[in-house]
Amino acid sequence: MMLSLLLAGTIFWALWTLINQDSSVGKLLQATRIEFTRMRKDTQVESKRDEKVEREKPKVAPEVPKMSMAMSGVDNIVAILNPTIDPNSAMRGLSLTAGSDRDVIPLVRINPEYPQRALSRGIEGWVIVQFTITAAGTVKDPKVVDADPKGIFDDAAIKSILRWRYNPKVEEGVAVERVGIRTLLRFQIEQ
Repeated sequence: MMLSLLLAGTIFWALWTLINQDSSVGKLLQATRIEFTRMRKDTQVESKRDEKVEREKPKVAPEVPKMSMAMSGVDNIVAILNPTIDPNSAMRGLSLTAGSDRDVIPLVRINPEYPQRALSRGIEGWVIVQFTITAAGTVKDPKVVDADPKGIFDDAAIKSILRWRYNPKVEEGVAVERVGIRTLLRFQIEQ
């Protein structure tokens, strides 16, 4: 304990003497004065005004002559041109259901980011991913089915596919999941 107090006191005394010492070192060194001068002269500021462009006045449109029609002739023509429609034959090919069935429709497909490690080594390849499209149109349960080379592009492919969006599959007017969708993602370096 005594030794540590002695050591701390010595350090404080050394610092105090350094701070209160005459600045004889500063007298030996004289600062060199550096002057900055501009080599390039400023140009005078000129204000520029955009010149007004004179627009041509539009040509006056000629007056349209008025036509006169006799109304009695028009009624007779309309009565003669009435088409005949057979509603039974027009509805024969249609089926009336609650909604239209449709398969999934892709809305957003985001390309995967090329892994930096594979890019720096010049590695190219492909990945086949299987996933499910939910009734809301999002992707769930993506898994890599096959890849070449294995393991290098798997994470990038799965991250990309999780951001894809679809219009879901519709059966009898209700959105349903579509299971077992497979897609191939190629990783090629642009040249």
